[in-house]
Amino acid sequence: MTMRITVLGTDYEGLTVAVGLATLGHTVTTVDRNHSRTRRLQRGAPIGEDIDLSRQMKIVLREGQLKFTSEPENCLAETDVVIIAGIPGLDPDGIPERTAILRTAECLSGAIAAFSTVIVTARIPTGSCRILQDWLNDAMYTGAVNVVAFPTFFSQPEGLRGFLHPDRIVLGYESEQPRRVLDELFANLLLNDTSIFHVSWEAAEMMRAAGGTLAAGIPEERAAVRAVDDVEKIFSRVGQRR
Repeated sequence: MTMRITVLGTDYEGLTVAVGLATLGHTVTTVDRNHSRTRRLQRGAPIGEDIDLSRQMKIVLREGQLKFTSEPENCLAETDVVIIAGIPGLDPDGIPERTAILRTAECLSGAIAAFSTVIVTARIPTGSCRILQDWLNDAMYTGAVNVVAFPTFFSQPEGLRGFLHPDRIVLGYESEQPRRVLDELFANLLLNDTSIFHVSWEAAEMMRAAGGTLAAGIPEERAAVRAVDDVEKIFSRVGQRR
């Protein structure tokens, strides 16, 4: 099923997620407050040294699966999923304060919107998704919005290939409500027998902060449940020490 997605952030990872989801058949609008940058991207400006990503971006732009805007309010009323892919003003190798994610999500505050799921792919400190969930519960006028942590582990210059052909997908969330949305979002990847692991917000956040080294250690199939349980216990102990 085709979904309507809004991606907040046009750094390398944000563009990779946006182009990747558009390639999977979803309709994606990517947001950057910088008007001149959105105009350049809408014209298909090259993305660093990633030739494959730049080429595919032009294809999905031409097909109408991807577009760029500097006004998120115009697309939130019709989107199914919002993805927070970047924290403005942050060094690419840095991790922001927990409240930085709220500044990025400020455009969602009080929105009369259709989306039911906010997915966070940006690198954030442990506990940020829980803060964001509490804030959205107070800020949204419409039905419940569920926060999901989706750590991405690809790197330049082959990010698009890594996104479209992952060894596994790790998703962190608190309740079972986002499951249907997530199954639809990743349906084409799951058809290729990609393994998917469901963990807590904190586990997913720490995997993302570690750059994927923890996620890479999760084995396949039979040992998966036990391994995820072990990872959760380790993260729980780390959190208690803090």
